[in-house]
Amino acid sequence: MKIAIVGAGIGGLTTAALLIEQGHDVKVFEKNNEVAEIGAGIGIGGNVIEKLGKHDLAKGIKNVGQIIDTMEVRDDKNNVLSKVKLKKNTVNLTMSRQDLIDVIQSYVPEEAIYTDHFVTHIDNGDLKVTLHFNTQQQEAFDLCIGADGVHSKIRNTVEPNSKPEYQGYTVFRGLVEDVDIKDAQIAKEYWSPKGRVGVVPLLNNQAYWFISINAKEKDSKMKTYGKPHLQARFNRFPNEIRTVLDKESETDILLNDIYDLKPLKTFVYQRAILLGDAAHATTPNMGQGAGQAMEDAIVLANCLQSYSFDEALQRYDKLRVKHTKKVITRSRKIGKLAQRSNKLIVAVRNGIAKALPNKLVTNQTKFLYKSKSK
Repeated sequence: MKIAIVGAGIGGLTTAALLIEQGHDVKVFEKNNEVAEIGAGIGIGGNVIEKLGKHDLAKGIKNVGQIIDTMEVRDDKNNVLSKVKLKKNTVNLTMSRQDLIDVIQSYVPEEAIYTDHFVTHIDNGDLKVTLHFNTQQQEAFDLCIGADGVHSKIRNTVEPNSKPEYQGYTVFRGLVEDVDIKDAQIAKEYWSPKGRVGVVPLLNNQAYWFISINAKEKDSKMKTYGKPHLQARFNRFPNEIRTVLDKESETDILLNDIYDLKPLKTFVYQRAILLGDAAHATTPNMGQGAGQAMEDAIVLANCLQSYSFDEALQRYDKLRVKHTKKVITRSRKIGKLAQRSNKLIVAVRNGIAKALPNKLVTNQTKFLYKSKSK
């Protein structure tokens, strides 16, 4: 089958690797002039590693990942609010986004990736789908997979009323070297009225950090924020935060407003389907954005191998729409809870968080492991 994948991100490349392995004729179209991931660190949960099973890609990801077994939420005085032990007998990993992209790309032949190819729109039909490029060229395929992110051109063609929704906060991110983190298997977040700070250990004494602050969409004030502003804002936070920010370069800090999508009712539109953020962009509060894109790829490949074409797309739709809706909804709720800025509300929230049994909090992620593979 001749398949077009629009977008050479984590979801698109994973899909390409698995479908090429099955013998399909796959072309990956990337609008940028190189395959690169904008971002600092990323988490890949045990739910993804389990679904990859014995595939060699799982081994490659494990080689670049730092194992994380616990997630902690603390307040700005370093008091533990909740402590979640990740599911036993699973491998949960953190790594730089570029390391993950490099590993996945190594399973995709170089000649299958077409950079500088901007898809403007598609013509969809019952038998073929035609991609139109900004060069006025066009090409027909049996299937088009839209994996072109939250601002997807493919989604805009098949579901024009679906627009990214701003969630009320912006996130600064960075990656630092030579940092001594005592608990290298614990990812930590610190919640306060001033904002939320996270520190996530990576391999080789690296760490990924993020700071989320309530702000207007495309806030000009936030765009002027640099390292000194962040250091001043969080100068009374625990020493670990101050140490990480001290080591960050002033020129390498990333800033992104946070969006998600209102859950779609379907990801399948005749000969075009949506995958990853193009289908179900979610806030980063559950650390599942990349993981769910990879799950989409695994499920789609399994379905195409196990069922007839029409049945495969129907099965993919049935398995992924309902599951990713849960991720979007739950992640959005966590974000609203974590981003509270009223001091009284924060005090009440923290008191409740401390009183809740850790097991109850852990149970909130169990559904991630229950989704089917085909």
